[in-house]
Amino acid sequence: MFAAFYEGKKVLVTGIAGVKGSWLALKLLQVGADVMGLDCSRPKPASNFTAAGLEGRIRFIAGDVTNLSSLQESLVGVDCVFHLAAKSLVGEAARSPLEAYRVNTLGTATVLEAFRTSDSARYAVFVTTDKVYSPKQGLPWVESDPLVASGPYQVGKACAEYIIRDYFRCYLRGTGKRIGIARAGNVVIGGDFNSSRTTEGAGRLFVDCYEALMEGRSPEIFRPNFGRPYTYGLDIISGYMTLMSNLEREGVDGEAFNFGPHEQYGVENALVATKICELWGGNVTWRTGSTREEPFEQQSLSWEKARNLLAWQPAYTLYEALRDTTKWYKAWLSMGRKGGAGAMHQLDLELIEAHCQAARRLGVRWVS
Repeated sequence: MFAAFYEGKKVLVTGIAGVKGSWLALKLLQVGADVMGLDCSRPKPASNFTAAGLEGRIRFIAGDVTNLSSLQESLVGVDCVFHLAAKSLVGEAARSPLEAYRVNTLGTATVLEAFRTSDSARYAVFVTTDKVYSPKQGLPWVESDPLVASGPYQVGKACAEYIIRDYFRCYLRGTGKRIGIARAGNVVIGGDFNSSRTTEGAGRLFVDCYEALMEGRSPEIFRPNFGRPYTYGLDIISGYMTLMSNLEREGVDGEAFNFGPHEQYGVENALVATKICELWGGNVTWRTGSTREEPFEQQSLSWEKARNLLAWQPAYTLYEALRDTTKWYKAWLSMGRKGGAGAMHQLDLELIEAHCQAARRLGVRWVS
């Protein structure tokens, strides 16, 4: 997979205790990488990191992405960097704007400086978001659209992108170091516990659904008619890894790429909640809750650039993404939260393999 690019390479993942960070680590281990992970806090017991038993499979570093000396020390001997660390919830960033700017903007600049001054690190992918774009009335965002965001999370990520581009132009281009920017839509995958209840209203819709279903409640949806480009987490991770492994190709170094779902036009929250309830079973239905602020009413994402330059495409439809995500939360309900560290490791590997098989059936380049 990925043309054996990662085999034997030492890879640092910032934000590894997060949902995407933990799944990325599992995928990197699968393809033969030596994985290190940096995060500002120890992984929680209720997390995919702990449930997958990653503690004994990678080297974990407790550190802050704004600490340059710590980052430089962590990068000794490292070949590749995936920068995922962020304040990733829009609502939490809105409540703590200075902290959001510190982590999302200054943190990115600090990782760039550590990467620039590293003797070994040659490849880096910086993860931002599709929320950097300006409203487009539901038409698909493309990479050339202006970055005119509003709100601490969105502006912080947009500022980070300007800093990435400036570092590329002023310090990295022509040095042999290669970087890319990855933007993705809303992620759907098992192991996320950021519900609205646990984050003071800043949680994710699909997590709200699964939390309610595990507790025998009807899920509460805040904005049923709003649409989002919901993408399976392993599809997004395959995009990050495809980008990294193609940074030497012409037209890729220093560029930004969208990674999104088959359904490039956003799918309404109501439909997502309905499908989750159907897959869960038991004749449970969702209900409409009180309205809350959301930055965009309709979002859609084009990934044609990734298709054309990276030969990337998602392997799962939204239905398949929700099917496998439901499997994860059902397993967590029956055994995961009682089983301790590593209880979900085998299921995680099975879900990764199922995703690979789907990619093989489609002839997707990264899996061949």
